[in-house]
Amino acid sequence: MATRVFALLIGIDSYKSGNIWNLHSCTEDVDRLRHWLVDDLKVPPDQIHSLLDSQATKQRIEDTFMEHLVNNPCIEEGDAIIIYFAGHGSSMPAPQGWFEDSSTGPVEVLCTYDFDTKSPQGRITGISDRSFNSMMAELSAFKGNNITVILDSCFSSPSDILERRNTRWTPTFKAVSDDLYRGLWNNARKLPYSDKQGFFNSKTTTHTLLAACGPGQQAAEDKSGGKFTSSLLHALHELPLHRTTYAQLIDHLVFNAPDVQQYSCVGQLKQRNLFNDVPFPIDTRFSSAALDPASGLMKVEIGTIHGVVEGTEFSLHLHNHRHSRNPMIATLVATDVRPTFSFGRPKSPSETLPKVCFARITRWNNRRPFRVYLKSTITSFFKSWRLRRTLPTKPGSAPTKGGLNVLRVKHPDLADISLKLRYRGVEVTQHYPLFTHKHDHVVKIPDKTGSEVIDEAACFNHHLLRKNNTNPLGGQVHMELYRLDPTTWTKSGPNLMKNGIATVEYERGAIYSITIRNTSKYDLWPYLMYMDPHTYGITTLYHPDLSVPEPPLKRNGRLDIGTGKPQSEALSFALEESNHHDSGYLKLFLSSVPVPMHTLEHSSNPDSHRDIFGFDHNPPKRTSTNMKAAVWDTDLASIAFTRHKAAAST
Repeated sequence: MATRVFALLIGIDSYKSGNIWNLHSCTEDVDRLRHWLVDDLKVPPDQIHSLLDSQATKQRIEDTFMEHLVNNPCIEEGDAIIIYFAGHGSSMPAPQGWFEDSSTGPVEVLCTYDFDTKSPQGRITGISDRSFNSMMAELSAFKGNNITVILDSCFSSPSDILERRNTRWTPTFKAVSDDLYRGLWNNARKLPYSDKQGFFNSKTTTHTLLAACGPGQQAAEDKSGGKFTSSLLHALHELPLHRTTYAQLIDHLVFNAPDVQQYSCVGQLKQRNLFNDVPFPIDTRFSSAALDPASGLMKVEIGTIHGVVEGTEFSLHLHNHRHSRNPMIATLVATDVRPTFSFGRPKSPSETLPKVCFARITRWNNRRPFRVYLKSTITSFFKSWRLRRTLPTKPGSAPTKGGLNVLRVKHPDLADISLKLRYRGVEVTQHYPLFTHKHDHVVKIPDKTGSEVIDEAACFNHHLLRKNNTNPLGGQVHMELYRLDPTTWTKSGPNLMKNGIATVEYERGAIYSITIRNTSKYDLWPYLMYMDPHTYGITTLYHPDLSVPEPPLKRNGRLDIGTGKPQSEALSFALEESNHHDSGYLKLFLSSVPVPMHTLEHSSNPDSHRDIFGFDHNPPKRTSTNMKAAVWDTDLASIAFTRHKAAAST
C-alpha cells in the first residue's frame, strides 16, 4: 500500500568553495534515510527527491522545494512531508535592519553546495533561517503543517580545533552581511523579522524540527555517518512509531546516547505522534484477539467464513498498525473454529498470552494444496530451477510466505496454474474451472518474482473457491447488475446478470450498480468483494458499518450498491486499450451476525478500485442476539467485458 509521505532529502559532502572543509558521510546519510523510507515505510520512490553534492545548489534546492512540494498536485493537505538536510551549517552577523527591533545578532544559515561562492548578485549565503522559516510558512499554507524538518548540521564552531574535521559546521569566509538580503526567499522580504531563535523557534506551528543539536552546540560525524542520523535511524527501527511523539523520540535518543551530543526537538507540535500517524494506518490483515477467562483460550475475531479451519496458525502482536515495529509475541493454533470467530491455544506451553492483542494468520492449513506446474525454458532455466527447489512435491511441507500450502505437480492437467518465468515478470496460465468466458487464459504479471505470484494466486484461489458446504442460503440470495444513466443515476436497462454470469459491452466511463436480493428467512450482513484474476487483487466494494445494530439486507428485502446516495458511489471498470476482453468476479459473503471481513482484502494495485463504504476496523460488540450460532454462506458471479469491434478499431 502506497504511503502518503513525500520527502526532500539533501546531503552535501563536497563543497564548491575550496575554503570549505569537505565532509565524509552526508550523502550516505541521505541514502540510508531514503532506504528507510522506501523499505520500511513503503514510500514510492517517485515521492522522494534527493539532491546530493553539486545538485544541491541554493537555486536548485529552492526550485525543487517549489516543484516537488509546494506546487506538487499529488500532495494533499495533511500528507506527511519530510525535509532532511545533512551538511555544513554556519552563521553570519545580521545586516542593519534585519530584525524588527533594529538590534543585531547572528543569522544561522544552511550551507548549500555553492555557499560562499560568487554569483552575479554577490556571494551566495545558502538558506538563512529567515528564508527557511518563510519557506515553511508557505508550504504549510498550501499543504498543512504535517511537516517534519530534520537537520544534521550545526551553527556554532567547536571549541577544540581538532574537532573541526568531524563537525558539520564551517566559518563563512568571504560573504558579507548584505549578501543575506540579496539571497532572501521572496516571501521573506515582505514582513519584518522578529525571530532571533533562528531555526530553533519553539513557538513555530508550521513544522516540527528534529535537530542534531541545540543552539551553541555541535553536530558530529564520522565515516559511518552523522551521529544524529545514525541514532535516529536506529530508533526508527526499534520503536513502535505509531504511538511515539516527536518529543518522546528525542528523549529516547538522549537517554540512549547521553554523552554524544544534545539532540533537539522544537515546535508547538512536538507532542504530536510522528508524521501525524499518516504512514501507520490500520493493517487489515490483523484481527482482534482477547483472552477468554472462561476457557483460558485466546478468542480471535475470525472464523470459517474467513477460511479458518482447525490447525490454522496465528502470530500474536501487540498492535495492528502498518510500518511500526510489531514483533510476534506468541504463536496460536486454532482448536475450536466457529463461523465468525475461533478459539486457540499457544503452540508452546511456555508462551504467555496477553489479555488483549491482535492476530495475523501465518498458516491457513488449507486441506487441498494450491497446485503449481512450472514451465521450463532455456532463457529461464536457472530461475525455474531455483523456484523449483522451493516448492514441495509432497503434502505436509511448510507453507509459503503467504501461509498457504502449495504443491508442485508434474503435469499442467493437475495444476491450478502453470508458471513460465520471463526476463522481467511472470506468465501465468490459469486453469480455474470457473473461467467460462471467452478470453485469454494467459496473464502476464510484470516486475514480480515467481514466488510472489504463487503466493498471491494461492490466496486468491483460496478465497475465490471457498463456500459453506451446507449451503444454508442456497438459491435465496442473488446479485443483479444494472447500468446507470450517468446524469440521473437511475437504471437505464435490464438486469445484465443471468445465472451468475454477466457479459458487458465495454464503454469507457460507464457506471453500474449492484442489487442484492434476499428471499431467505434471515436478516443478513453482506460483504461484497471484487476479485481481479489478472492482478489477483481482492478489493472491498461493500462492507457494512458494524456499529449500526440493524443488518442492512433484510429478509425478503434488497440492498442497492451504487445508488448515488452519500457513501454509495457507482461502480466503474477499466479495460486496457490493448485488451478486447477482460473479466472479474463478484464474491458475496453473507452472515446472520456482523463480522469484520477486512482480512480478505488484497491488492497489488490499491488504486484500481475504491472502497464504496467506509467501515470501522474494530470488531462488533457481541450481544446475546448475535452470540447465537451464525449462519453464513457465499455467492459468486462473474463479469466479462468485451470491447465493441468498431471501438477497438478506432
